[in-house]
Amino acid sequence: MNKLTNTLTLVLVMWMVLAPVAVWACPLCVNATPYKDGLLWAVGLLIPVPFILAYLMYGWIRRAA
Repeated sequence: MNKLTNTLTLVLVMWMVLAPVAVWACPLCVNATPYKDGLLWAVGLLIPVPFILAYLMYGWIRRAA
């Protein structure tokens, strides 16, 4: 393996190990704000948006072909 592959592997492993620590702060932040319900609704409604857009684009391209 070359040096670039080793570096990318190291960065990926470090990200996988350290990412949960950063994500753990999210529930603590949300509970500390008075806008907790609004944040939860926003996340709940915005998570499916990329999937809906991808499905619509797929159907549009499929129909055009």
